[in-house]
Amino acid sequence: MSKKVTGEDGKTYVVKEKKPWYKKWWVWVIAIIVVIFLFAAFGGSGSDDSSDSSNSSSSSTKASSTKSSKSNDALKGTYKVGESATYNGYSFKVNSVKFWGGDDMDTPDSGKQYVIVNVTITNKGTEKQDYNSYDFKLNSNGDATDFDETITNDTYGKDELEDGTLDKGASVSGNLFGQAKTSNKLKLQYKPSFFDDKTIDVPLN
Repeated sequence: MSKKVTGEDGKTYVVKEKKPWYKKWWVWVIAIIVVIFLFAAFGGSGSDDSSDSSNSSSSSTKASSTKSSKSNDALKGTYKVGESATYNGYSFKVNSVKFWGGDDMDTPDSGKQYVIVNVTITNKGTEKQDYNSYDFKLNSNGDATDFDETITNDTYGKDELEDGTLDKGASVSGNLFGQAKTSNKLKLQYKPSFFDDKTIDVPLN
């Protein structure tokens, strides 16, 4: 860049000005290169830390999953009345089984009797656990139905198991009501987890 200057002699001269250093193109090229280098250095470090954290979390999850898998693999398919079964934080036991023919107010279908099963569920996990009477089925000769009977009798119809949430270490006991032919092969089926097909069977007769 140049400008005209009038000298002492009255003549006009053309003077070429130097560009400020910060306006030179090579200064900006160097600045951009430095910024890119710093960004790559700090960004890469964060990525590595994130990757290390992710790998650590993944390893922890795998270890937890393996531990849980080993615990679940130990689950038997069939349990006796009075025997406890533990799965996914749930501890479950059938305490007793009663068969009742009904009365004038409570009458089962022809040829059938009421099946009254008393159970206990305990939360042995580290978090709250839900429970529901519809987690249980009454299997009669391969036909599984809900324990959805209602008994009004004061002796047999009390302490019905409904649904709720157990704190860590808490337990609940209650009765399940169904009906079936007692000459059939009967078993209670308990599915403690909604997310898999694991079922605990307890023969009832």
